[in-house]
Amino acid sequence: MTGAAPESADAEAEVTRRLKLGDALSAFDCAAASLRGGVDSPRLRYLMVRALAASGDSLGAMHLYKELGLEASGDTDSLALAGRIWKDRAFDHPAGERPPWLEKAAAAYHHAWEVSGDTFPAINAASLFALLGERERAAALAGPIAAAGAAGNYWDAATLIEALLLLGRGEEAVRHARAADGMAGGHAGDRASTCRQVRRLAESGAIDAAHARAVVDLLRPPPVAVYCGRMFRAGGEGEAAAVRAISDALDAQPVSALIGPLACGADIIFAEQAIARGIDLTIILPFAEEDFIAQSVRSGGEAWVARYKKCRDAAAMVHFASNTRFVSDDCQFILGSHTAMGLAKLRAHEMESEAIQFAVVDPDVAARSADAIAGTNADIGLWRRYGGRTVTIAVGGLDRSLDFPPAPKPPEGTKRGLYAILFADFAGFSKLGEAELPVFAREVMGGIGGVLDEFGEAVLFRNTWGDAVYAIISDPVTAARIALAMQEKLDVLPPGLGLEGHQAGMRTGIHFGPIYRGQDPVVGNELWYGTEVTRTARIEPVTLVGQIYCTQPMAAMLALGNAEDFDCDYVGKVKLAKNYGDLALYRLSRRTA
Repeated sequence: MTGAAPESADAEAEVTRRLKLGDALSAFDCAAASLRGGVDSPRLRYLMVRALAASGDSLGAMHLYKELGLEASGDTDSLALAGRIWKDRAFDHPAGERPPWLEKAAAAYHHAWEVSGDTFPAINAASLFALLGERERAAALAGPIAAAGAAGNYWDAATLIEALLLLGRGEEAVRHARAADGMAGGHAGDRASTCRQVRRLAESGAIDAAHARAVVDLLRPPPVAVYCGRMFRAGGEGEAAAVRAISDALDAQPVSALIGPLACGADIIFAEQAIARGIDLTIILPFAEEDFIAQSVRSGGEAWVARYKKCRDAAAMVHFASNTRFVSDDCQFILGSHTAMGLAKLRAHEMESEAIQFAVVDPDVAARSADAIAGTNADIGLWRRYGGRTVTIAVGGLDRSLDFPPAPKPPEGTKRGLYAILFADFAGFSKLGEAELPVFAREVMGGIGGVLDEFGEAVLFRNTWGDAVYAIISDPVTAARIALAMQEKLDVLPPGLGLEGHQAGMRTGIHFGPIYRGQDPVVGNELWYGTEVTRTARIEPVTLVGQIYCTQPMAAMLALGNAEDFDCDYVGKVKLAKNYGDLALYRLSRRTA
């Protein structure tokens, strides 16, 4: 993989940098954007698949691996990447179902070692043999690596540590881990990969658990942090005190990534500190940028606007919880802050690390706003309610004389709230003949109706037409359970549909966001409506048959609530149906491992 053009070399370097920071999502999006823009190289394709694998989507990574032709490339990195994907796929299954996948992974790594003689595929093959109980084969590969001794970079050191653990020389492994800690520096992605490998080996009984814990404790990446804090006017001693306090907090508690909004005051200072320190920064905006700047940036003074734009442009990623206009609804701010908190937990899970919260509080304001449903105190309360650790940063003397512009408000009596939204339809419906339609109505749609019935009052609204289903559900966890139950109901299609040989099954999209609740003025039925409903309807047509795609806010809400029943694997930014723009989507599945 050499001889890349300057454009592809730059793209490769940027994707590699983001992977080292542990930002697999932005690395994947960066690679995908380069390829869409006509910048291409074998190395860039390899990095794109590696980024998707690092995000946790083994199923999607293997599909993309084949689609991009990596299995035919023959280079060592691509051969080894197949092993990594099969290994991850194994750990997507319960322990008793892993051996066939582990055997595929071992074969891929062993072949890569035979072709290249490199230590990287050798140590991975050794670990897989150990996981399969083939200790002698593992030792035969690990022994020469251990005999070669110390090395000069992090990955060589990590390889040596793994070999020593496999050979039962745990104390030596811990000593080398202390040295490797200094070599890794801020490369949180590299640290996470090592910790994941060591943890898996220990949990499978292939290495000593105590020594594994000691190695992981030394090499674990710093926490991922979500931040929140007070808005205030620029300048004066209040801002200077906030800069000092936030800087001191980041010195006392290093982090591998910062995630949060970009309002005037504490938010922008957090972002500026992240950029100055080289910390990976992800910005979450709650609604349309123009309105956010007016409500939450310029309201603190014009000086904040230029600083906002500089931080936005320097961030690794900028996500919108919703791109709707501001309608004077606290739900819009709540969705933004909850999305940021959930993404911090998703990122920390990916990084084998902890998610923490930084919160700038003004002691003079805290007591007066303790009951607010949105804002800093509400964010602190929710984070702690779900068991999170908060680092509070007290800053007094802040100038809170903000100047908010007028904003449109819904008519008096309009009801609005945060709900889960589900759309599904049946691919293959158009192939049904007249005789099959009653079977479809009874068996397929009847089965889905039965699933909805099982969840009782949590299903606030349901509707159907033809093969389509639309439902409003009270909370994200219940929505995820309903979507999975619907898919599982149709794992085996009922006989009599005449769809043998056709790709047929449900496609489901789910989202979480603010919507209106009222009465249909034409037919008099209950009506649930809004831009987020329309957006959800555009997800289902681009979903693969038999799968469930969910939005970033939905995935974040599941993570925030510590829902342990589900996995949300990043699919990428997908172009929605009917020219509705691109949206970051995740594949929802039931966690079995």
